Amino acid sequence: MERGIHHTSVTVSDMDRSVAFYRDLLGLEVTWSSDAAGVRFEGAVADAVTGCPGTSQRIVFMRTGEDLVELVEYTPTGREQVDNKASDSGAMHVCFRTDDIDDLYRRLVASGARLHCSPQDVAGAQVFYFRGPDGEILEAIAGEPPV
Repeated sequence: MERGIHHTSVTVSDMDRSVAFYRDLLGLEVTWSSDAAGVRFEGAVADAVTGCPGTSQRIVFMRTGEDLVELVEYTPTGREQVDNKASDSGAMHVCFRTDDIDDLYRRLVASGARLHCSPQDVAGAQVFYFRGPDGEILEAIAGEPPV
């Protein structure tokens, strides 16, 4: 029986840029890096696990609270997400809790991040969607929604 979710993964095109975004803007902490550990993910096992033959991966795990986000940079890279929408079948997003949604919103605006809107009141909480460096869909939430 499953016991929970270990991590959420985001495929990125530029690891250094993405680590800076998740660390500096969202406050996540790097907990493990394949580069720092001297680990290469490539070859037959990596090809089988990912279904992406002939690639290698750089991996960084980042922590927020008790949760992990895994950033993966493939070489060679795959297709870019272009005009992807939250309503696209198969779309996923990661929602980050924050104690100060207005401050996070201001920092994201100042960084030039793409935002869908300003914080909105929804079911007892404030939320907004925004995009990571590779167009990944992210959400911020403050307050306690009913679920």
